[in-house]
Amino acid sequence: MSLKFTLEIDCGNAAFNDGPNSLRMELYDILYDAATRAGDGQTAGILKDINGNTVGSFKLAEEEPK
Repeated sequence: MSLKFTLEIDCGNAAFNDGPNSLRMELYDILYDAATRAGDGQTAGILKDINGNTVGSFKLAEEEPK
């Protein structure tokens, strides 16, 4: 069995533009959340920024045979 992890994040809102380190810190928090939730057994989820806005999603699923 082969698994595929897919992650999408839109960095175009204010949470990513609130100062010199905001992009790095916001991405860190969102990636940490996705990794923690996947590690806890969630196979998919919506990702939110610090302001509560939906900015992306993740999915862990079996990869289709090629």
